[in-house]
Amino acid sequence: MTNTLGRSYVIALAIVVFFLSWAVIAAKPWVQAPEAKADPRIAALNARERRLRKDAIEIRAIVQKRWTVYRAELVTRKRQIAARKKAQQALLARQALLAQQAQVRVVQQAPSRSAAPAPSAPIVRVAPPASPPATSTKTS
Repeated sequence: MTNTLGRSYVIALAIVVFFLSWAVIAAKPWVQAPEAKADPRIAALNARERRLRKDAIEIRAIVQKRWTVYRAELVTRKRQIAARKKAQQALLARQALLAQQAQVRVVQQAPSRSAAPAPSAPIVRVAPPASPPATSTKTS
């Protein structure tokens, strides 16, 4: 081989084939790769996630039941409040009617002649007793 360019190509090709075969042999394609060991932290995280999802479903069901009970009790309570308000308004109306009837009776029973007011007792003002003099019990 007298051609320098051909020789360079052959050497380059030989080097490429050498490194390529080296990489193939180093990869050991004939040996099965061992299964990767599961990281215990990942397994713990997966178990925790499953447990939390299960708990979330249970909690959602509990909350839904409580809301249902609350809504039913709220409707009952609103009805009770409306009934009591209505009863209170009826009571106030009855009291107002009775007060108005009482005023009418008082006006009807009032004497037609005007009577002089009853004499009042004279007002007597008594001064409070004088306080005792302030004395000092200190000895010098």
